[in-house]
Amino acid sequence: MIGLLLPAEVLYRGAVFLRNGCYDLGLLPESKGGIPTISVGNLAVGGTGKTPIASWLLARLTSMGHRPALVTRGYGSDEVLLYKARNPGVPVVVQRSRVEGVAQAEAEGATMAVLDDAFQHRAVRRDVNIVLLAAEHGVEGPLLPRGRFREPVGALSRADAIVVTRKVATHAEAHAVGRLTARRAPKAVLGQIHLTEDDWTVLGGEPSVEAHAGAPAGELLAVSSIAEPDGFHEMVRAKASGVVECMAFPDHHSFSGRDVRRIVERANGRPVVTTEKDAVKLRMFSEEMSRTYVVRLRVAWEFGQDAVMELIQAALNKNP
Repeated sequence: MIGLLLPAEVLYRGAVFLRNGCYDLGLLPESKGGIPTISVGNLAVGGTGKTPIASWLLARLTSMGHRPALVTRGYGSDEVLLYKARNPGVPVVVQRSRVEGVAQAEAEGATMAVLDDAFQHRAVRRDVNIVLLAAEHGVEGPLLPRGRFREPVGALSRADAIVVTRKVATHAEAHAVGRLTARRAPKAVLGQIHLTEDDWTVLGGEPSVEAHAGAPAGELLAVSSIAEPDGFHEMVRAKASGVVECMAFPDHHSFSGRDVRRIVERANGRPVVTTEKDAVKLRMFSEEMSRTYVVRLRVAWEFGQDAVMELIQAALNKNP
């Protein structure tokens, strides 16, 4: 089946090459917004930790006295809800056009815009291009629709900062990916982040008493609707004391009452564990899912945090 997708990949690769060439030659315009823009994107589809890292950046910029806004196309309502939950008070602008989104953010009083998943959306000229690479994905591979990558590795030449993320990959594996990217984009600032579990909470958001030191004891049912559930499942298994059964729904799935009944029946009295992104959609079913725990990802910089923030500050100083 994968081999049958090779012609489609060739066509896609050609379209990407042509489109980027038009931007590089100025044949397609890049619009400069009225406020500084920082793009947080990736080469591959899903699984790089874009949402927790962009949320971390919003919180950091706010603590520095800036008034950032998050601009997103809003592919999934779960991401929009999660951004609002993680950064209350920070405007979240949902616009299909990033150009219009930046203009709306400025109109709402933002002094800068963080563009969600915008590395490939070049219509907005950004002041800082941050690209996330998951150590679990490696650096390159087949492009869509045959593989997970949106662009070939050569696109990293557009990056100002490259941040390698890891969930279950080792520090050494992530460092090896970083060395490869440094050869592809020698002028880019390099960083590395471990996306590790934070304190577990119950579905309503309160700290979990039963799981205060990690996973609740015994067998668990792990429920998710994310692009790459395997990393989440491995994270839960690493902390669990019993067997972990996995129940995966399609990415960005909107849970219904029927879905919740299926989950409760499948759990059969066992505690349920879910992701923070899924929790914002399941919270309305807290009564039916009383023993449901949420694993929140924590952004732990292993190196490069100061260099990335200095790069951002330098760009902001040029665009006060």
